[in-house]
Amino acid sequence: MTTVNQRLPCSLEIENPRQRPDQREVLHPDLERILSFCRKRTRFIAHKTTSLPLNSTLTQLGEQAIQSAMEVLNPQLKSLAKEYADGSGSRRNVICEELFHQLVTRTKPVRTQAELVKHVCDDLTNQSCNRIFPRQFHKHGNPNCLGRALILLAFARLAGAPVLGATPLISGSEIAIRHDARVARGILRRADRQQVRLKPELKTFLEFMTARPGIDRLRPPMFHMGILMQTSAKRWTLIDPHAKVTGIYRNQRLICEFQDQSLFQPEQVFDADFRVEADLKCSQQLWRLKSITEFLGELQTFSETDHLNVSEVLVFLAESNLPEYLLSDDWNLPREEKANIAAQMRGSAAPVVDPRLLETLSLGNCAEPLRNRMQALLNWFLLLDSGKELVGLLAFAVSEGSESLRREMLAQSIKELLEELIARLHGFLFNTASLSNERGLLHPVLELYQPEFRVGVELVSHVNAVTLRSEAIPEVLSRVCPGQTIQISHATEILRNQQHYITASSRRTFQTLTAAEFQSERLQDILQRISQKLFLTSESRSTHDSE
Repeated sequence: MTTVNQRLPCSLEIENPRQRPDQREVLHPDLERILSFCRKRTRFIAHKTTSLPLNSTLTQLGEQAIQSAMEVLNPQLKSLAKEYADGSGSRRNVICEELFHQLVTRTKPVRTQAELVKHVCDDLTNQSCNRIFPRQFHKHGNPNCLGRALILLAFARLAGAPVLGATPLISGSEIAIRHDARVARGILRRADRQQVRLKPELKTFLEFMTARPGIDRLRPPMFHMGILMQTSAKRWTLIDPHAKVTGIYRNQRLICEFQDQSLFQPEQVFDADFRVEADLKCSQQLWRLKSITEFLGELQTFSETDHLNVSEVLVFLAESNLPEYLLSDDWNLPREEKANIAAQMRGSAAPVVDPRLLETLSLGNCAEPLRNRMQALLNWFLLLDSGKELVGLLAFAVSEGSESLRREMLAQSIKELLEELIARLHGFLFNTASLSNERGLLHPVLELYQPEFRVGVELVSHVNAVTLRSEAIPEVLSRVCPGQTIQISHATEILRNQQHYITASSRRTFQTLTAAEFQSERLQDILQRISQKLFLTSESRSTHDSE
């Protein structure tokens, strides 16, 4: 069920002292240093004579960062923004798609645990400040999620499009990884139960996908940002190129409500729950397995038959959905090979086996469409080791005295072909139901907000994390920003603190996160580690007191 939940900032023990109108807010020295650094990188001129609360200072910093991104925006994107402003709703949707493709982060797919660990480590260690300040992108390139969000915000401002910042509390990738693990586990069990010999590389990959949810949770929760951009009066599009996610939520009314509320509360964070939509997407992917699973069952029955009828198997395969499977995106075939198969199905290519040679197997009297489909399959069989032998046996005329021997060899060859086909279909089964590369799986739980204030907060938080690493910064930010990533940063001070003493504010933040309605598996792991540290700390203190 989609819900609306407005969360107020955590109530921490140390409150900001009440200021007089003429009194400038006294900031922590570490925060002053970080703010000074951020101002230089965004060319933000602070008026020292003006007394501003921290919230206002951070909002101005965020606004200046967006302005900085506008000034250095790619000319092509500037032109596209003008076209967006003057375009129709349908044209704006096309531009959003183009915007996504231009900014999407290019990464290689990971297929082993070692590759995943390296990817996580590279992502954590390669987070320099050059990736979040727009004026550095041209020199150093590779903006991170916050950097790409700033480009999107600059585009939206030039286009005059209303926009909301979007931070996933539960990401689409987390759901996809768990879903794919379930599919991979089912395929491995089925293959083991039916004694299917999967290719070693496929078996290794499926085992990796089964274990991936546990491995992926090693990655600590980090701030992430995409945007929701309004393309018409009641239509918003999620664009998150760093997470490779874009699309439209079904519940547009909820987003419109958040936009209206956030205009009056620009520093507030709102939670949006779209888990029903994510569950539906997962169910749709699993439903696609039904026809393939049934087909696999029939092939398994054929393969276990003692005396195979070759013509019966070939007709069954030609009448099945196998040719369509081969032409789909989920079957890994080169484009040229797919084109050859499609040409055979249309009857516009020379047959692989002379139809007259198939008559001896009672295959020459089939209707033309079925003969074309059979030739298409024979075309594909030539790509397989067992298939080459089968096609060779069909393609040569033999004497009557050798026909019985040929049929015996054909039966053995078709049996080997079925075994290979069953093994390959298990890989196709995973590709069909997988969500790893499904960009349509949108983040199921989001924090939505007006972006300026949050951008200022996260610029300060990011610079602190990679430079000063002052634990005072998360504590200060957690008082003014209710965003979950800021609260996590403050709560995990418990893990970083080597002393037995744990500040009450960090403990309070931990308790707030524990009681939060939305919790991903990764967050639960961190909360469990904090809980264990608290338990060990209190136990150690009790032992010390008794002595």
